[in-house]
Amino acid sequence: MVMRVGRVLVTVGAVFAATLGVSACAPQPPAVDAVAPTPTSAAEVGSTSAESASEQITFVSVVDGDTIETSAGTVRIIGIDTPERGECGADDASGEIETQLAPGDTLTLELPAGENDQDQYGRLIRYATTTAGVDLGLLQLQGGNAVARYDSSDGYPAHPREVDYHAAQLATLGSDGSVMTVACQAAAAVPPPTAVGGWWEQYSSCTKLKKNAVGHPTGPFNRDDPAQAEPFDWFANRTGNGGDGDGDGLACE
Repeated sequence: MVMRVGRVLVTVGAVFAATLGVSACAPQPPAVDAVAPTPTSAAEVGSTSAESASEQITFVSVVDGDTIETSAGTVRIIGIDTPERGECGADDASGEIETQLAPGDTLTLELPAGENDQDQYGRLIRYATTTAGVDLGLLQLQGGNAVARYDSSDGYPAHPREVDYHAAQLATLGSDGSVMTVACQAAAAVPPPTAVGGWWEQYSSCTKLKKNAVGHPTGPFNRDDPAQAEPFDWFANRTGNGGDGDGDGLACE
């Protein structure tokens, strides 16, 4: 059928056929975010860089010993791990960065070729170097505040400085996977202070003394024996429990 509209002839059948063909053959747009990309490692949620890239940014603040806030966003320093906030050594690790940088200072961030752009928390993964040439990651390792980690030795992308980082490491990992800084290792190795006074001063009565399971003598203590005079005095006169109740010079009979 042919219709005349003004000066234009329209073939209705042809228009219908053409419309049907376009609807049937045109490709449909894919659903947005229908399938999320699967990272090849726990850290690999950002795309990897094909070549090295660096930029000058402004330092804002310290988050912890391996993470900083910058004008480019939150940065997780490549290849190191420091104690979590609240753990032994965390304040020292954070303070180490603060000795090198103040808010507003310029910092160079570098993303090596083959490294992930971001971690699973959306933090930028970068080397961070001060204008004085101090590599913050290496600084933490040499200061005993960090371990070399999250590199090709444990399933993450390799980075160019990882050999030097491992060689510089002084801290260790605890049995629970936490970072043991050099200072915390030294503190753990120091025995607890010995209690002031004699061992008997931890007992407030002869009755409690006689229940001890650590091998302390249970008496009696003779006031006339120089080796027993101090425990005698403690139990007989100083606990308030009258350890020599019958006054025969023997306490805790």
